[in-house]
Amino acid sequence: MSPLKGKRVLIFQQRNWGLNIGHFLAKQLQAEGCTLAALNFKPSTREFLAKQTDVKYEMIEDQDEIMARPREYLGEDRYSLAEICRELGVDSVWPLVQSLRHHVKSYADKYYYSFKQNVSDEDIVAYVEATHKSFKRIFDEFKPDIVIAPTFVTYPHIACNLYAKKRGIPMLTVTDTKISGISVFSYDYLDSESPFLDRLQVLNEIKTETENRERAKNYIKDFRENFKKPITLKPPKKTTFVSTLRHALSPYYHSVRWYLYAPRVNPEGTGITADWRPPRILLRDHYAHDRFARAADAFPYYPLEKVEKGVYFPLQFQPEAAVDLAAPRFNNQLETARQVAMSLPDDYTLVVKDHPAMRGYRSPEDLEQLARTPNVKLIDHRIPSETVLKKVDLVVGPASTTLAEAAFLQKPAIQLGDLGITQQLPNVVHHNDVTTLSGAIRTALEKDLHTPEYERRLENYVAAAFDVGFDIPYADIWAGSREDLLPALWDIYRTEIVRVLAH
Repeated sequence: MSPLKGKRVLIFQQRNWGLNIGHFLAKQLQAEGCTLAALNFKPSTREFLAKQTDVKYEMIEDQDEIMARPREYLGEDRYSLAEICRELGVDSVWPLVQSLRHHVKSYADKYYYSFKQNVSDEDIVAYVEATHKSFKRIFDEFKPDIVIAPTFVTYPHIACNLYAKKRGIPMLTVTDTKISGISVFSYDYLDSESPFLDRLQVLNEIKTETENRERAKNYIKDFRENFKKPITLKPPKKTTFVSTLRHALSPYYHSVRWYLYAPRVNPEGTGITADWRPPRILLRDHYAHDRFARAADAFPYYPLEKVEKGVYFPLQFQPEAAVDLAAPRFNNQLETARQVAMSLPDDYTLVVKDHPAMRGYRSPEDLEQLARTPNVKLIDHRIPSETVLKKVDLVVGPASTTLAEAAFLQKPAIQLGDLGITQQLPNVVHHNDVTTLSGAIRTALEKDLHTPEYERRLENYVAAAFDVGFDIPYADIWAGSREDLLPALWDIYRTEIVRVLAH
């Protein structure tokens, strides 16, 4: 008999993950004798769940409907923020609310998003209350044994994670380790609970040895000799006459489709968003993106070679889910750069480089603001990360791949924010107080990272990823381009679900 028989599984079915991975997992879980419930996100997934006949769900909760009409969902029920905080085990929901991109940032006011809130505090609180009611209902009526989510990206994921944790119910997702191609399971929205971190702790405490020690050494050696670019960083597509024509006509094509097919009222109840753009916004975005891209390419950047003593602050894509979740107090990256620049000791200057994927999304005004911030040197976004890291003495920023890249090049780093996995890199100092950042930077700069102990801990980090992670193109499966790997992915999920439910 299957060890999963009779288990009750709540699964987040949203967007492409729900269509390309979530539905397959649901079929396999059902075949093992599990009872299922689903949280639906986005109209395409709702339509798919309504039409499919492969999986029988005991309960389906439509999160889009809750977001669109939270007061209607609440009815006569009310939950104070004090009650919600107590049941989630947090002091305040407002840092968590920063992950509600369509609520706290306005897409209507600016391309690409402004920091002006999009809906009122009262509407935000109503949605927080409605979300809380939804999870109370699901956990009281369906009583899941485990929750499966594609990722942690927004408030419902965080709230469900915290609510489940208070009830002793595991919630798992997949996250990356910053080791090329290796993914692991995570049980916390900050990635602070995972088999990877457990394994790393054991290795660091020298309680056991790993069979992947030599493999880890070779990975580190290869990284230092052949700098590994993130696998998600794709080379720019070649421009052709056809692609140029398609680009020029695209806003008009989508405007016609909007008039023919788009609902007149935003299904999310949040007005204009990146997912619901009337023609005037489509045209604004199209021409703004082209103007921003030209401005980014032509901007008079500061020459990196003129920097003598530099601290590197790599900008993330903005808005960025990982920053909004794990570093909400630092998600205004322009302001964070100013704060860090003010904190640099001695003769150090802050070197800032925009994320390459932000070309066309960051306004010329934002670039100008950065370039004209005291003690900030804005360098060209096209300069390779390897070149910048070899030039500077320290990296400061929220969780990013750059922290891991710095680790392999033996450069110290200060992490702003609470993402758990990158905190464990041996070069990283976790520090969230900007008022004492100067001292933390000075201490980090004085650390000697060219020691046997540092190498051992770096090897442990890489080896732990090899020990408990899985080397499978998860992003490609998510995108629907590697359906052939779904059975292998199910084997990985099944093993982990059985393991965690046995504890």
